[in-house]
Amino acid sequence: MSTFQNACSLGSFRDCRDETIPRKKMGKILEAGRQAPSPGNVQSLNFIVVESEEKKELLSEMIGDPRLEKVPTLVVILGDLDRMARKVGDSICHDCCNAEAACAVQNMRLTAFEDGIGSCWMTGFDPTRVGELMKVPDGMEALGIVALGYTDEKLEKPTKFGMNEVCYYDEYGNQLDSIFDELEFEGLVETREMVEKKSKGFLDKVRRSLRKHL
Repeated sequence: MSTFQNACSLGSFRDCRDETIPRKKMGKILEAGRQAPSPGNVQSLNFIVVESEEKKELLSEMIGDPRLEKVPTLVVILGDLDRMARKVGDSICHDCCNAEAACAVQNMRLTAFEDGIGSCWMTGFDPTRVGELMKVPDGMEALGIVALGYTDEKLEKPTKFGMNEVCYYDEYGNQLDSIFDELEFEGLVETREMVEKKSKGFLDKVRRSLRKHL
């Protein structure tokens, strides 16, 4: 499938098989995360690969999600807040680290998906407790966890807002009707050009028809 199709198909899972993820594939997934864009090229992220059954069970209890103890591999994503703060300042360093982490997670999940590996992205946990378990040094924080595993039980993707409800052209509120909801949508500029071309073709057809009847 294309990158577009993979992005549209990407979803979480309910359960996974008892099947180890090869280190070579994990290396590919981690490399995709490492290559994610970083604000100011700070490269604030670190990754902890968790395969220990004990730590997976403890993380599962902390976060309250039983999937974490069932998957073969977890990746805890850390942000170096101190390093980012030296570049962008204290006020926005956390936001910048989270933005970098989100890009890395999407890269990792898409790469895993291409290799037939399911994934779940988990946030909203207590970073202090997770940090203590992972022996994370001061100045760094756990920003997210990616659970990875082979699965036959994908969760149905939640309904998304239609493209026409969230996308505008040139300024907020300027829409091109429901054409943005088409699966073939490839960009605002391309869509406008397509609409203009179709409109011109339709008008030319009407003019030719009128000439025949005049």
